[in-house]
Amino acid sequence: MPFVVATGVECSAPVIRGGSRRDQLLLTEHWTRVEEDLDLVAAMGITHLRYGVPFHVVAADPDHFDWAWTDVAMAALRDRPIEPIVDLLHFAVPDDLSGIGDPALPARYAAYVRAFVERYPWVRWYTPVNEPYITALFSAKNGWWNEQQRTYRAFVQALRNVARCAVEGTRIIRERRPDAVFLQSDACEVFRPAEPAATARATHLTERGWLGFDLTYGHPISETMRRWLLRYGMEPAELDWFRDQGSSESAIVGLDYYPLNERLVTARGASLPGERQGFDLAARTFHERYGVPIMLAETNHQTDLAVAWLTDVWNETVALADSGIPVAGFCWYSLTDQVDWDTCLREPNGTVNSFGLVDLGRIRRPVATLYESLARQVTLTGRAAAIPRAQAA
Repeated sequence: MPFVVATGVECSAPVIRGGSRRDQLLLTEHWTRVEEDLDLVAAMGITHLRYGVPFHVVAADPDHFDWAWTDVAMAALRDRPIEPIVDLLHFAVPDDLSGIGDPALPARYAAYVRAFVERYPWVRWYTPVNEPYITALFSAKNGWWNEQQRTYRAFVQALRNVARCAVEGTRIIRERRPDAVFLQSDACEVFRPAEPAATARATHLTERGWLGFDLTYGHPISETMRRWLLRYGMEPAELDWFRDQGSSESAIVGLDYYPLNERLVTARGASLPGERQGFDLAARTFHERYGVPIMLAETNHQTDLAVAWLTDVWNETVALADSGIPVAGFCWYSLTDQVDWDTCLREPNGTVNSFGLVDLGRIRRPVATLYESLARQVTLTGRAAAIPRAQAA
């Protein structure tokens, strides 16, 4: 399968404590610099771009869609040699919904998806819902975003909603574009027991982290996890619906892998940084489970460590592909620096996080030079090759 080199425009926009919305399209100024940013992507030879459509803006009025900004952005994308991977729900819902768990969300989302695919029939690559598991976890169990709940029952309700959105969105898109490609993304987390007594806890966290993919793909869930979901509000008929309606057809498992994604857990529930064993090892588990191609859908590091991190994780991705696992691509996320991701957007501090290929002034960071060389090499040869250490130095 072709290997794609991508970046993304950071578009998270959850509501946080106090009712403020942390909209990265505004905070990073992409909202007003669309053409400039897309020119930067094209100039680096990057062929694919993860691109979020602001659901909370387009569908702000339940009776009318506002496509004004999105029309401009999509036209600019179509005018450039960039394949958009359109992200239709990225942590944010319209203001009149109470949160991710609002019962009205699935129908509201389905109407929006149907309108999008009719308006932009040329789009082929989609992420129907970005990180369903993380969306539900941060909004309804950690209490950070949107409804800001802290219960397992609220978490299960939110997860049920976003997974249903992903399933229905995929179905709607496929009806209009039978050749659509679905990059369904979620966190690539690894939980290992810090002590023998923590084995059950590590297993639970691992299986819980699979739920976004399991429900979306209709994959069998362990009996232990099934009982857990039923305990916290999922109905047996709903689990049957996901089993029957979920699909991994034309799917790519998008894995979002970051420096602290490999964790040690204790029997008392603590989670500690673990020794990193590598993306290739972590990703192999997902391929064994779902049997579809893998893509490293997000990664980054602060600028002083970015080149070394890119070298390591790119080479691990190449090693995974060389071992025979179908790997669809790699995405450095994001194009620009981000704002307040050091607190997972929980605090409106205005802290600039130096994760981008370019800074907020649109000045290229050193990692951009290496990433451009990788993108051009893949375009020229049709395959990804390991980065020699001398090149990364």
